[in-house]
Amino acid sequence: MSQYKKAVLIFILLLIFLIECVSFAVLKCNNQRCGRDRNTHACLHLSLSQAHSERLIIHWKGEVMEGYSFHFRQAEFEGALEAIVGKKVELTYKNAITFREKDQISEIQRLYYDNSMQFVTGIDNLQHAIEAVQRCSLVHSIYKVVAWGENYTDCTEYAIENGGFADMYAGSESQEDTWCVRVRQYGNPGTKVKRTGAKVKRHGERARSMQEEKKALLALEPLLLRFGGRVDLNHPDCFVYFFNGLNDRKTVLARRLAKGPPAFAIAPNTRICVTTTPLCPIAAYNLCNIAGVKSGLSILDPFAGSCTVLLAAAMIAPECRTVAIEIAHNGLVNRDNIIQDFESRNLTLPLGLVQGDSTDDCIRDLAREKINGNSFDLIITDPPYGIRESTNYNDEEPLTELLQSIGKDREAGKPLLKKGGRLVAFVPCVEQPIEECLPTKEVINYAGLKLLDKREQPLNEKLSRWLVSFSCTK
Repeated sequence: MSQYKKAVLIFILLLIFLIECVSFAVLKCNNQRCGRDRNTHACLHLSLSQAHSERLIIHWKGEVMEGYSFHFRQAEFEGALEAIVGKKVELTYKNAITFREKDQISEIQRLYYDNSMQFVTGIDNLQHAIEAVQRCSLVHSIYKVVAWGENYTDCTEYAIENGGFADMYAGSESQEDTWCVRVRQYGNPGTKVKRTGAKVKRHGERARSMQEEKKALLALEPLLLRFGGRVDLNHPDCFVYFFNGLNDRKTVLARRLAKGPPAFAIAPNTRICVTTTPLCPIAAYNLCNIAGVKSGLSILDPFAGSCTVLLAAAMIAPECRTVAIEIAHNGLVNRDNIIQDFESRNLTLPLGLVQGDSTDDCIRDLAREKINGNSFDLIITDPPYGIRESTNYNDEEPLTELLQSIGKDREAGKPLLKKGGRLVAFVPCVEQPIEECLPTKEVINYAGLKLLDKREQPLNEKLSRWLVSFSCTK
């Protein structure tokens, strides 16, 4: 054999050996990747019944003041979800971000920061989550995690594999939906946090990076080229999000499912009828969601004022049936103006705006007549804080008077609240334990109620109000 042929044969054998080595390396890499996929990405499918335990992310709204809404966030969301599903849903929350800088904010501010975004588990139906968020005043947005990985490219590959955006592809049901891409940075070393009074800018000064968004767009190109719709930077149908720096995740690819409601559409400065101490719309939403407002239920507010609670109920559940009792005359609380506040927002009008004292038997009878003499499913109210009490017209606190009236009506065979119904109210406390502000156990039992929950909301250094929830057991 000539030297030339020997050289060619040796070259071919070396080439075959190299090919075998490369094939073995690729196979090993794929096996490792498949193993990683099985361990950390196997659950990334469209069906939530197979979802990973950290499939949804809730981004909560910020604090008006320290502690103002922090203790109501999860209770409001869970109450809304229970109203939608028809039963209590057990949820688990895990913080998604952590403030890693030292000595820049107080411990309580750090707590609020760390809890501002959370993974939530326990929801088996995406539509239920969407509907719950759309009625919760303390939720900014909810996201579905589509993929996570070491970088943008990893996430894009996994998103294509699991079909997390398949409905956006050309030829699919949402092929004409518009879209945009956003990148958010969390927990990066050196991030500065601004402080303005008690309010903390939640995610640092450079939460959004245009440079990072350019990188993300390049990595997302194989996925975005499959989309049928066009880009819309202002009002897209689909928000595609990359989150960097979440706890235990280097990069997360998600899509926003829903935003919270426009609660301030019923803010006092937007209404015609406003009392001297109007209820904050967020507080009204909290009351309604924790009570479990939903369409078809009958709702009574026995201390209605300008009807903020009933406005919130109508925003949440347009087909609910509401009745108000208010002791003030039209010179202080104009009923015609209340009607205009409902009509101007295209909300279902209350069945009745009863003028009178809710402790008066005849007035409560008039309220029941508005729902054909039946008992109410829910009683939701924010009793007056020291205004009505100062008149000495009645001897007891408003909530105690209300429970005594409920017990009296139950004994008379015309219950004001249905068995299984709920009473949710705010109770003011001035530097004393909540137990001293609540009706006595004897009064609660007389009313046929059971205390379910109580949560504090600070209003200033001395005054707090507690949101208390009762169920009717008799």
